[in-house]
Amino acid sequence: ICSSVFLVDSYLLIKVKFGESIEDFQTCRLLIKQYIPTGLFVDPYELASLQERNVTEAVMVSENFNIEAPDYLSKESEVLIYARQDSQCIDCFQAFLPVHYRYHRPHSKDGETFIVVNNPDLLMYCDQGEGCKSFLRFSELL
Repeated sequence: ICSSVFLVDSYLLIKVKFGESIEDFQTCRLLIKQYIPTGLFVDPYELASLQERNVTEAVMVSENFNIEAPDYLSKESEVLIYARQDSQCIDCFQAFLPVHYRYHRPHSKDGETFIVVNNPDLLMYCDQGEGCKSFLRFSELL
């Protein structure tokens, strides 16, 4: 299993490649639990708008979430998002998540700030027919 998180424009692009560990991905759904560091935030109103337009299947998990708080007054947040199968790769899934930068403390150095986005937790559900269903958790493997 290979999981990668990239920042592309104002979206986190989450890509997951399983290799040949699961025979039939057509019956599977991949749920990603992405942790959003304090330097970024996901706008729950933007997320709701994207859900209404069927662009994403994502849900904010964190409560008492303040999108206007600076990074040093914020907490890490969590988002659940269903990944979609990549049409270019049979054993690959991907998800897009809109993110925004938070204000950071001023500092006198070069003005750069590094934000680390960790790999997500992965949960997969596969319907194998005849009432057989599988639930797999991959977070320990990454």
